[in-house]
Amino acid sequence: MSEPTPPAPEASRAARLRKLAGPLLGLVIVGLALWGLHGMLQGTSTAEIVAALSALPPAKAALAVGCTALSYVVLTLYDRLSLRWLGLHWPWRRSAPGTAMAYAVGNVSFNALLIAGTLRYSAWKAAGVQPGQAAKVAVFASLGFWLGYAALGGLLFTADPVRPSLRLVGIALLLAVLGYLLLAWRVPAFRLGRRQVALPAPGLCIGQVGVGVLDLAGISGVLWLLLPAIPGYAYIHFLQAFMLAMVAGSASQAPGGLGVFDSAFLLLLPAGSPLPQALAALLAFRVIYYALPLLPAGAAFLARQALRLVRPR
Repeated sequence: MSEPTPPAPEASRAARLRKLAGPLLGLVIVGLALWGLHGMLQGTSTAEIVAALSALPPAKAALAVGCTALSYVVLTLYDRLSLRWLGLHWPWRRSAPGTAMAYAVGNVSFNALLIAGTLRYSAWKAAGVQPGQAAKVAVFASLGFWLGYAALGGLLFTADPVRPSLRLVGIALLLAVLGYLLLAWRVPAFRLGRRQVALPAPGLCIGQVGVGVLDLAGISGVLWLLLPAIPGYAYIHFLQAFMLAMVAGSASQAPGGLGVFDSAFLLLLPAGSPLPQALAALLAFRVIYYALPLLPAGAAFLARQALRLVRPR
C-alpha cells in the first residue's frame, strides 16, 4: 500500500496562516478599540473612575446581581428547547447546571460557541449525548440569540430608531425573522449543498426567538441598572446603543467583546454624558455579569474533572 503524500510545505504554511488570521484580526480590533477608548477618556483621571466605582449604590449592584442570575436561568432555556427538538426529554434540573456552567466559561472565551459546546458535551456525555447532538444544541442556542436580536432590534430600529438610517435595518431584521418562521412552517427540511438541514417545529422556533429576546433583555438590564441617570436618555435608546455595541464586540471575537463593546457603547452615548460614571458602570457590568458566574462555574468544572479521576471505572 502506498504511503499518503504529505502536504506541500506551502500548503501547510497557508493553512497555519489561515488558522491564525481570525485570532490575529480580533487582537488588532481589540487593540484599536482600547486605543480609541483611551482617546475618549483623555482628561478623565483614574481617581475619577475609582471614585465613580465607589459611588455605585449597593442596592443597584445587588439588583444587577439578581438580574444576572435571572439572565443565566434564561440561557438554560435554549437547551431546554433544543433538547426537546432532539427528542431528549430531560428534566430541567438535569440539563440546567451543565448549560449554566458552559455559558459562564464560554462567555469569557475567544470562541464562545466552541468552548460552550465542548463544556456542554462534557457535562452531558455520561447521559449518552452524542457529539453531533451537542453541536446541534450549540448551534440552536447561537441561532436563537441572533434571532432574538433580529426580532428585538427590528422592532426598536423600526419603531423609534436612534438614527434614521436604522429604520431600513429594522425592517430587514424583521423580514429575516419572519422568513425563518415561514421556512420552519412550510419547508421544515431542505438541502444546503451536500447537507440536509432540518429545522425545529414552528412552535420551537417561536420559543427560540422568544428566549433570544429574553436573553438580550436580561444582559442589557444588568448594565442599565448600573448606568448613571442621563437626562432625556430613555431605555429604548439605551437598548439600541447596547445592541449596536454588541455587534461590534461580537465582530472582534474578543472575550465578551472586551474593549470593542465598551468603546462602541461610550461612543453611542448622548453628548455630555458623564464618562467616568459610564465607564465605572461598564467595569461593574463586566465583573457582575462575566466574572461572578465564572467563579462557581470554574469550581464546578474542576470538581467534576477531579471526581472523574478518582471515581472507579
